[in-house]
Amino acid sequence: MAALTINEPQIRVSHDSMKAYLYLPGPELESYTVSDVTEALQASGVVYGIQEDKIQEAIDKQIYNEEVLIAEGDKPEDGVAGYYEYKFDMNFSKQPKVHPDGSVDYWSIKMVEIVTEGQEIAVYHPAVPGVDGMDVKGKPLLAKRGRDLVPLRGKGFERSEDGLTYTSLMDGKIEMTNERIVILPVYEVQGDVGLSIGNIDFRGDVIVHGGVCSGVSVKATGTITIDGVVEGAQIEAGKDIVLRSGVMGASRASITTRGNISAKFFEYTRVHANGTIQADVFLNCQVSCGESIILDGKKASIVGGQVGAIQGIAVHTLGSDGEVRTQVRIGNDASVRRRIGVLRSKIEVEKANLEKIENGLKILKDMKNDPRRTDLLRVKIRDTALLAEDTAELEKLEDQMERAKGATVRVVGYVYPGVRVEIDELEVGVKEMQERLEFTRQADKIIMCAL
Repeated sequence: MAALTINEPQIRVSHDSMKAYLYLPGPELESYTVSDVTEALQASGVVYGIQEDKIQEAIDKQIYNEEVLIAEGDKPEDGVAGYYEYKFDMNFSKQPKVHPDGSVDYWSIKMVEIVTEGQEIAVYHPAVPGVDGMDVKGKPLLAKRGRDLVPLRGKGFERSEDGLTYTSLMDGKIEMTNERIVILPVYEVQGDVGLSIGNIDFRGDVIVHGGVCSGVSVKATGTITIDGVVEGAQIEAGKDIVLRSGVMGASRASITTRGNISAKFFEYTRVHANGTIQADVFLNCQVSCGESIILDGKKASIVGGQVGAIQGIAVHTLGSDGEVRTQVRIGNDASVRRRIGVLRSKIEVEKANLEKIENGLKILKDMKNDPRRTDLLRVKIRDTALLAEDTAELEKLEDQMERAKGATVRVVGYVYPGVRVEIDELEVGVKEMQERLEFTRQADKIIMCAL
């Protein structure tokens, strides 16, 4: 009688080749051996991650007619890129917070982040390299490599010997631009700026935790932040100005900046900003603004004086029930258009003169010692500089004209008699109290539209 044979073990490999399963059909007579399973694994190409104990257990416990996991590959562990943990605030808001009741919180504005000497400003966490894996068929699985970052660039700080810790070398303002950290000195006054301190003229940022008294000036190439009230003083900044408590100017204060201005209020003050101006109140002020003026608090108003902006004005209340003469202006007046015409004509003449000079120099190109050639070169240098200066001014004015297109005066509250609105060279007066108006230009007239 012929000997009966056992059924053969079966191996199933998962679709990703990361796991292999053993299936033992119920034997007819004899049981299975480890050698039987080993041969089946070899036939299936499984060579890695084999769990011998699981095979033995399946045979010993006679686990038939069901799959048992007997081999498992190693998944790759991707590396982690190096990163910097910054110990200073980089995302503070330079705009005031508007509360639900419509009031504006100018104390919420933060212009600079201050650090002290020896303060830890950043910690570097090195890259984790990653670990390669392998599937059950012995195929390597490459992990993503964690890349290290280059050291921080900038000035005003130092790096530890192990390259992991960065600390400030001075008390000052810290800022980060294009992955470059710079710490610069800050002039900080804990109290008022008066005659005891004198005028301030600082290359950098100035922070005054008190007020500024009449008769002194505060100038900075950077930003200026003043917590207290500014009296009849001169404030001048290369960047933004924040006046948390406003200005009581007594017709002697002057606030000027190439950037933006935020202030609680202005009274009897001359104000100029190349950027935007945001405030609650202008009372009898002379104001000029290169972009927009926004007075959006619940009591925001312009009363008296002359207030002008190139790109538009938004305000709650314009004028007062006392019919105080209040003039607001947007856009560009006729003088700007005249200046553009003058510059265009002047530039044409300058270009023509330079062309004549070039022709003369070509004739005298071989006469290096000829005084006429020297005179022409001198005139060329002068006229080239004049052309560049006039061209830059023309481009600036043309840009100003373009930015003024579509500008409006928007009043969400009341407009009182005594108010005059100018748009470019046009003007209109308000003769009776009205509510929620927008002043716009259409062709050769100013239209008052209800909001």
